[in-house]
Amino acid sequence: MKKISLLLMILAAALLLPNTAFMQGKPKLAIFPITGGTGNDGATIAELFSHDPEISRVFSRVPRISSDAITKEQQFQRSTGLTDSDTISRLGRQSEADYVVAGHIYVLGSSKLLLITIIHVESFQQIAGDYREFKKIEEVEDMLPDIAKRIVDAVKIDRSNLDGLALFPFDIPKSDANKVDKNDAEVLAQILATEIANSGKYAVLPRMSGLKQVMEEHNIQSSGLLNPGNIKKIGKALNAKYVLDAKVTSLGGKKKFNVNVIDVELGTMLEGEKGGASEDYINIDEGLIKMALLARKLTGTETAKMPANFVRIEGGTFIMGSPASEGGAPGEVQHKVTVSSFYMSKYQVTQKEYKEVMGTNPSYFKGDNLPVEQVSWYDAIEYCNKRSIKEGLTPAYTIVKDRNDPNNTETFDNVRWIVTWNRYANGYRLPTEAEWEYACRAGTTTPFSTGNNITTEQANYSGTNPYNNNAKGIYREKTTTVGSFKPNPWGLYDMHGNVEEWCWDWYGDYSKADQTNPVGAVSGNGRVSRGGSWGATGWDLRSASRFSAVRPDLRGSHWGVRLVRP
Repeated sequence: MKKISLLLMILAAALLLPNTAFMQGKPKLAIFPITGGTGNDGATIAELFSHDPEISRVFSRVPRISSDAITKEQQFQRSTGLTDSDTISRLGRQSEADYVVAGHIYVLGSSKLLLITIIHVESFQQIAGDYREFKKIEEVEDMLPDIAKRIVDAVKIDRSNLDGLALFPFDIPKSDANKVDKNDAEVLAQILATEIANSGKYAVLPRMSGLKQVMEEHNIQSSGLLNPGNIKKIGKALNAKYVLDAKVTSLGGKKKFNVNVIDVELGTMLEGEKGGASEDYINIDEGLIKMALLARKLTGTETAKMPANFVRIEGGTFIMGSPASEGGAPGEVQHKVTVSSFYMSKYQVTQKEYKEVMGTNPSYFKGDNLPVEQVSWYDAIEYCNKRSIKEGLTPAYTIVKDRNDPNNTETFDNVRWIVTWNRYANGYRLPTEAEWEYACRAGTTTPFSTGNNITTEQANYSGTNPYNNNAKGIYREKTTTVGSFKPNPWGLYDMHGNVEEWCWDWYGDYSKADQTNPVGAVSGNGRVSRGGSWGATGWDLRSASRFSAVRPDLRGSHWGVRLVRP
């Protein structure tokens, strides 16, 4: 009982200055082993992290010690990945550290998710974190500088006056115990806690592994846990102004999470987006993306408004590729694909938009409202990142320019940067090939969104080469102002013709199996571009047509950009 009271006293002091050690010189940092994953992934990442130049510059590192030895000696309950801030803080005290970095690697299908968190030992607060998807350990090495910078920046922030927010463990109703993976609930909770901590809007208090003890100490009944009376008792015991409650349930063939932020004093949910929301998801990948977006809305950090010229594309399932009757290419094998919702620009990026961000206009055909062209795939990636930064968004891509991409098999590519996509970022990016075709079709199953044929009154292309021996049209031999023709059924302009649009994917053979949010081949000698251009034939403009193995460093007046955002 004394230990419990001591714990509560420490929690009551949770709003101590997390950056006190920073003011007194280099704070001491303990880096604990990163658990989970396969093989030596965790140990390798922890070692890389401990030798990061920025970490070494800012922190005085205490010797890396075995968390297993401490947990055994102190009889601590070890939570998944040592990501329970209460446990981490107590371990940090044993190592005489001001801050503790810990993490876990979650295996998500063919990829892995690295979650890193930093805890302030004195206050038990989780002050920052990061999470990144990866397939190879080399990818993590490229991401670590960004992760280290986030942690260094977070330590410098004074959090003494922030309202405390206590996160309860995610609940899975008994009726759904066999339908919802506990690992899914855990990683969703971690993403939510990390985003809230990164926002700097709340003091994120421990995700209570000791919640049961607190309830016993204060004679709180577990039945009807979150009734107003219990919320007040638990919240005050944790010195929290707000309590966050969440649960994960099954919903037919999908899953659903529900997040509520409750005012401890009033016992009621906050109003509007800050009070929480619910989202359904197809698989854990989509769940994590939606949880990240929900957390940013909840904390008010999603400040960048979606541009007025972006259209919401509601997710769904469609048949990707073309039937034999359409006369398509061998690489257009039909298969069922499900994509999540996203936003897509109504128009191709204009020369004015490109110059405002990049400072140059590389286009051959000049005009502010003409589509920008003569941009390579790499140019498009850089434009996405720079525009994201300009608008206060998290860039979608990590770009490494001083090493060649081992997944790029095109020896004539003169750039060969390593580019990795952070799917949980909220910045601008290129569409995947599946997203592009889904949006282009706009619910249609014909060769074009216009039907079985497309004329030069409906799109800008080489009308002297019509599709399927249809009547010839004009050949303008240049780009046209974006939005010159009628949009497709979902309000998107120039999805057929004008300039080809770069996609994220390496070109590769389709899988015949059903796919959910596919992202293309792992490697290749070219990226995919879609839609056809002012100089393309009618056949090239089909919704299913793939421009395969285009060298990503090539520039030409046929290639342009269309943006998407999550």
